[in-house]
Amino acid sequence: MSFSILLRLLTVPLLVISAASIQAEAPAPYSEESVAKGSQLYLHFCTECHGKDGRALMDVISDATDLTDPEAYYNGSTRADMYRSIADGAGVGMPPWKSQFKGEQDMWHLVNFIRSLWTAEQRAAL
Repeated sequence: MSFSILLRLLTVPLLVISAASIQAEAPAPYSEESVAKGSQLYLHFCTECHGKDGRALMDVISDATDLTDPEAYYNGSTRADMYRSIADGAGVGMPPWKSQFKGEQDMWHLVNFIRSLWTAEQRAAL
């Protein structure tokens, strides 16, 4: 077996385990309180690129994602995907933000707020 095949076989389970562990460890379940806290964080950190309504319909430096459409997310729209994009950055236009937050829970509140921008059907599907 070649090294590249072996590496791929070993990497896939690690990615699945990593995403599952992030999902399981979310300290802020989706709730009105969490969404309200996330809303304040969003207004402080995210509106410059994504706009107040999350649609990114203004001229921005980068190609910001329309956060109201989870199908448009470049790096996935699961809670774990969103957390990772906030914490570690996404693409070339979005830098990592984890150092800007007091802790992981704030990033989970932000994930919950962003999910509140979706329709109820979109939230249920994901």
